[in-house]
Amino acid sequence: MIKYKASERRVDIYDIGDGLSLMNIILKNCDGEMMAIDTYIGIEGNGFSCVGHTEGLDQPGVIFSYAGYVRRIKANISIYRDIFYTNINGG
Repeated sequence: MIKYKASERRVDIYDIGDGLSLMNIILKNCDGEMMAIDTYIGIEGNGFSCVGHTEGLDQPGVIFSYAGYVRRIKANISIYRDIFYTNINGG
């Protein structure tokens, strides 16, 4: 098991209605730059399902906006909910 320092990892949780929460786990490199984001949807106390992953955000030439990433998630929240329900219902 890998233990991350607070400076290497951040967790943002959003209430998306219907008792569901969206959680972004942000991994940072040693310079504090975002390098990867895993996005999960679930019900606290009942588990989460991965609905998105992005990596390589700290690579040279990569232009990335976390605020833009969150806006895209909000714009497509119904798709993420469908992915979650498909995952928990076994496909």
